[in-house]
Amino acid sequence: GAAWKLRAELIAHEGSYKEVNAYGNRRVKEIQGEKPKEPGVKVSQAKNGMVTMTVTDTQRRITDFTKTLDAIETTEQPRKKALLEAFWKHIDSGGGLLQPEYRTVIAIGLDQSATIVRGEGNESIIGASDGTTMTGAEIVNLAMSGALGDKIYAGLFHPTAGPVNLYEARFASFKQRILAMAENLVCPWPDCGVPADRCQVHHLDAHKNGGQTNPSNLSTLCAYHNGVNDDGEVPGKNFTKPKRGRMIRHRGKVKLLTPGGRLVSNTHDLSAMGAMDLI
Repeated sequence: GAAWKLRAELIAHEGSYKEVNAYGNRRVKEIQGEKPKEPGVKVSQAKNGMVTMTVTDTQRRITDFTKTLDAIETTEQPRKKALLEAFWKHIDSGGGLLQPEYRTVIAIGLDQSATIVRGEGNESIIGASDGTTMTGAEIVNLAMSGALGDKIYAGLFHPTAGPVNLYEARFASFKQRILAMAENLVCPWPDCGVPADRCQVHHLDAHKNGGQTNPSNLSTLCAYHNGVNDDGEVPGKNFTKPKRGRMIRHRGKVKLLTPGGRLVSNTHDLSAMGAMDLI
């Protein structure tokens, strides 16, 4: 009965096939509810001499282990292969889990800050630039243990202009990167979930086209989407239609301008926890 009711709802829903399909997937999740994953290790059957092992655990433990692998020097190769090489180096050396010093950017809304500072923010969910979330109480515990480092950085954001500060350097400074990461905790390209910690700093108006290196013209993009992003019109040359679209700042927020002229935002959960969504 629920299935037929949903089919009738989808028939009445206006939009392209892609939009209706996305709406349908969202409604199915709402109706069924999300089943929480159980921690554990799953090993597939051998096929062509290869076996896949999947490890499921809390985001904090898996992310800390990934950071441990990232700290191991490996040869230049795709990330998947680099992590595998680092994994076996770590196992063969008998190493344990590193306790990395956190230098991630955490975006906290002003209305949450008083609760978090008092250590009562168990229900305040904070998005971090390493792709994870933590409660306000966990943030306080990390700060008390010194895991957040000696300094805490705060970025100033304007509701429509975006990050506020001006620099003229070609490459983003440390402070500019912090601001860009605080604004977008994951790559802002639609449907991308690469954490800001692993993203590159991107000029919205390309530097080669005269774009300045100031916070409002900077964003984070993962290496792949930074490569496929269209830089737009080059002064003195013919304009070519963008193949994949390009990132722009629209009403203060970074969005994808598609070849068809539509503005699309990333719907990843952490995208709604960046600084510009909290003010």
